[in-house]
Amino acid sequence: MSYCVRCLGRVPLKAETDHRWVVPERGNRAAMALAIWLAKRLGWRRLRVLLWPITFYFFLCHARARRASRIYLSRILRERAGNRQVMRHFHSFAQAVLDRLFFLMAPQTMPAVRCTGREVFLRAMERGQGCLLLGAHIGSFEALRSLGRDHAITLKMVMYRSNLGGATQVLEALDPSYQNTIIPIGQPDTMLRVAESLQQGHVIGMLGDRSPATGRTVTVPFLGKAITLPEGPYRLALATGAPILLVCATRGTDGAYEVRFEPFDVPYPASRKDRPQFIQDAAERYAHWMQAECLKAPFCWFNFYDYWKDLS
Repeated sequence: MSYCVRCLGRVPLKAETDHRWVVPERGNRAAMALAIWLAKRLGWRRLRVLLWPITFYFFLCHARARRASRIYLSRILRERAGNRQVMRHFHSFAQAVLDRLFFLMAPQTMPAVRCTGREVFLRAMERGQGCLLLGAHIGSFEALRSLGRDHAITLKMVMYRSNLGGATQVLEALDPSYQNTIIPIGQPDTMLRVAESLQQGHVIGMLGDRSPATGRTVTVPFLGKAITLPEGPYRLALATGAPILLVCATRGTDGAYEVRFEPFDVPYPASRKDRPQFIQDAAERYAHWMQAECLKAPFCWFNFYDYWKDLS
């Protein structure tokens, strides 16, 4: 199977970004190194007691994230969110970061992972075209990577990397193979690497809920108000013919993660003139899925910025 390089070159996966959502990474290299040291000696159960003091610190110090959380929670809960609910939202994010540490340290330390819709994923892989896994900033993508290891499946993530700092570098160093699974957005060979990976039957993961400032966006409703989503994932699907699946992994009350695969169910267009309608339908399908997942786990959506531009 081969792809038209000219077509792939038009897929908007550039490093130009809307800086409204490129929030610099919180934390630093020394703090993450200390967290890893504690994790190795104390274990998950003892270390988790520190999450509430950390949560309280960020609640007090980061007003913009606090306001963004309150706006989102008020929409999803359909009532004005109070400080306790915002704290719970921050705590859920801190828990996901801690769990990521244990996912990366070693297989024997990671949380348990369950899977729903595994057959949907396996059917897509049987087509031999690779697969595009489209997720959102919901829960943890590390749980999905662990599932891929269990099935000897190569998963590569297309990610925006320029706003990551020392804390993430220390964290990712726990798994020496991690860098090989990342395809950074904005590099000259980004699309070539994506195409080669799909040709080899690999899985490409993308998060579709943040829009770059390339002008290639589509407007859709989400939680009662219009948002813009990137066209890139759907143009990539059209250029490669690879099937799309929706996926997220959220943490249950027992500490285990549930990875959920869902079919995309938006037919690819038969002609070029139908492509704009496909992109609109695909983005609306994605937004509907994301809203449903947020309703299932309202405190597991981690976009701590002015998502609806309510504060602009």
